[in-house]
Amino acid sequence: MTHSLAEWSRLIARREVSPVDLAAHCLERIAAFDGSLHAFMTVQPETVLAEAWEAEAEIATGGPRGPLHGIPIGIKDLIDVAGLPTIAQAEHRRDHVATVDAGVVAALRRAGAVILGKQATSEYAVGGTRTDGPWPSPRNPWDLSRDACSSSSGSAVAVAAGLCPGSVGTETAGSIRAPAAWCGVAGLKPTDGLVSASGVLPLSRTMDCLGPLAWTVEDCALMLTAMADLPAIDLGGGIGGIRIGVVRDFYEGHPDLDPETGAAMENAISLLQGRGGQLSTIRLDAFATYSDTAKAITWPEEYAEHGAELRTFPDRFGKVARARLEDGKKQLAHIYIAALRRREVLKADLAERMAKVDLLILPTMLKPAQPRGYEFLPGVTDLSLNRPFNLTGNPALSLNGGFLASGLPIGLQLVGRHGEDALVLRAGHVLQAALGLTNRRPPIAE
Repeated sequence: MTHSLAEWSRLIARREVSPVDLAAHCLERIAAFDGSLHAFMTVQPETVLAEAWEAEAEIATGGPRGPLHGIPIGIKDLIDVAGLPTIAQAEHRRDHVATVDAGVVAALRRAGAVILGKQATSEYAVGGTRTDGPWPSPRNPWDLSRDACSSSSGSAVAVAAGLCPGSVGTETAGSIRAPAAWCGVAGLKPTDGLVSASGVLPLSRTMDCLGPLAWTVEDCALMLTAMADLPAIDLGGGIGGIRIGVVRDFYEGHPDLDPETGAAMENAISLLQGRGGQLSTIRLDAFATYSDTAKAITWPEEYAEHGAELRTFPDRFGKVARARLEDGKKQLAHIYIAALRRREVLKADLAERMAKVDLLILPTMLKPAQPRGYEFLPGVTDLSLNRPFNLTGNPALSLNGGFLASGLPIGLQLVGRHGEDALVLRAGHVLQAALGLTNRRPPIAE
């Protein structure tokens, strides 16, 4: 049986399941299924079980410290875990072993979490699914021929397939929310700066962000409280009177919009209205304005991080990462500076527009999971609607909003004002309960 993180937590608190049993369960599932899913880069079973025994002894003596005590958590392989390699699926880092925990890992340990292992990413988190690398890329658990999407793909795959109750991902342009959408899980990009980025291999220091991926919105809330050392987040109270703006301009009439995704949006709008939400249409600046501004910042920053290695060892890079970094190299300084200034204008403008609504709703992706490696096929356009909120730093949550007739999940996202992560999670919890989809897992999870 595969449970949500919150369910496992309650079972541990009632002493119906021990942390050692749960850790062993996760390790067994990894051994059984990760050979086809490729969600993990590094797992050390002896260390995992030792941490679980320690958690079990602590809980037996004084009760759980909190809801994550004894819960196995996966860590994206950009984030340092002392004693484990941080490879980032990059040839140049094969022998790099971290000596100190990243800030977020230290926070999870304070909450009593068991660190399960390091989860696969794309090379340096640049680009999407790599098909020419020395390590296999993660496979979508709903259909192994489909893409898991973006650099936190291993983290989303592991949660969806029941290999772990929760994972920590990172994103710079939607890499938590995009794989959450295509793998049918919940993923939160918190307000910028809420979760420490210390000990995380940077990509774009202006926009890098860490957040949780888990099966339910409640799970994400429990993880966020531990990751950011926050008080418990109350998901009760409903959404009566909450004003929600539908960002129709971003997706309606778009040539790449999947019709079933559009239908899932309308269903979500109806469900939120039925629970007291006040829905209206809201217009933002053009999507391309946000996207182009973000790329003008992140791409040269990516080159700043990895350009020295690229110049010295170009043969160590895959073709996708190399091409992307070369694009960043071409960026002129005055364009980068102008983009930084434009970012502040766009942040202020979005804050002004969101004075009239409490939340935004829109699809996470224009289409559900595409064939593996889709991003690098000729003529393919960007299907993500995530990048604007990386630029502005707002909290944004993706959750499963339904399924295609083919069985692939559909991602919807809710966006809040800066610092209002709890409201985003509360509304997401209401919508997830109304949709009633959390019992439907990919077949491999059952």
